[in-house]
Amino acid sequence: MHRRLVIVLACATVVGLLASILVYRVITSVQTAAQTRERATEPVVVAALNIALAETITKEHVSVMEWPKAHVPSGAVRSLEAAEGRVVRSSIVAGEPLLEAKLAPQLSGRGGIMPMLVPEGQRGVTIKVDDAVRETGFILPRSRVDVLVSLGRATGSMDRVAKVILQDVLVLAAGQTVEMRDNKPVSVTTVTLALTPAETERLALAHTEGRLMLATRNLRDNQIVRTPGMTVGSLLNGLAGAPPRVVVHRTSGSVRSAPPPAPPTDGHVVAVMRSDRVTTQVFVPAEGGRWIERKPDGKR
Repeated sequence: MHRRLVIVLACATVVGLLASILVYRVITSVQTAAQTRERATEPVVVAALNIALAETITKEHVSVMEWPKAHVPSGAVRSLEAAEGRVVRSSIVAGEPLLEAKLAPQLSGRGGIMPMLVPEGQRGVTIKVDDAVRETGFILPRSRVDVLVSLGRATGSMDRVAKVILQDVLVLAAGQTVEMRDNKPVSVTTVTLALTPAETERLALAHTEGRLMLATRNLRDNQIVRTPGMTVGSLLNGLAGAPPRVVVHRTSGSVRSAPPPAPPTDGHVVAVMRSDRVTTQVFVPAEGGRWIERKPDGKR
C-alpha cells in the first residue's frame, strides 16, 4: 500500500512539472512575440524643423526616423522622395511625422500654391473687405469667419437689411493688393475663402448687391446659428425698448450727467451723442413702411 502511494505521488509530481514547463513556455513565447512587435519599426518621414503653411518641402525640411510599427499614424509619408516638392497645407512642427492629409497633392508648379490649399470639392473665392480688417489684422489664414451682407430690401429702396449669409467659413489667405482709384494707387485688403459652389453663388450676388463684412469665430465654435436678419425698423424697435443710457462727462474738474432721452411718443426716440452733449431725435412711421424724423415743431 505504501509503495502504491509513493508511485501515485511520483506520477503526480512529474505531471505537475510537465504542466508547469508547458505553461511557462507558452507565456514566454507570448511575451517574446509581444516584445518583438514592440521592437518592430518602420521608416517614417518627420519634420527636421518647423514648416509653415504653403511652404514647399525640400531635403533640409525633413529626415527619416524609425517609428514603432504599432504606432505609425495613418497616412504617414514613408520616403524622402514622396515628401520632396510637396506643399504644406497646414503648419508642421519639428519632430512631427508628415501626413498626407497635411500635404497638397503632387501638383507642384501647376497653377501656383493657392489651388493646392483649396479643399477638394470647394472653391477659393477672393473678396475685398473693409479697411478695418487690414488695421486689426485679426483675419489670418486658417481663421474661421461668418460673412454678413447689408443691402436694400428692393431695388431703389431706402430700407436696408443686414443678414448673416455664410457661417463657419475657412480663410485660405489674407493679404493686400493695389488698384487704381482716381489715377492713384490704393492698397486694398483681400481675403480668400473656401466655399462650396452653391456658397460661391450666394457670395457673388451679395458682393455685387450690397456691402460685405466678416465676423471672426472661435476656432472651436462650429455651431450654425439661424438669424432672422436686422432691418432699420427692428433696430429702432430694439433701441426704443432699451433702458435710458446715462452718460457721465468730466469737464473742468466737475462731473455732470447727460439728460435722459425725451419721454416716449408715438414714434421711436433715439439718443444721439455729439462731443460732450446728448440730443434726442424722434422717428415716426410714414407711408411705405419708412421711418422719418419728426422736427422740433412737430412737423415731419
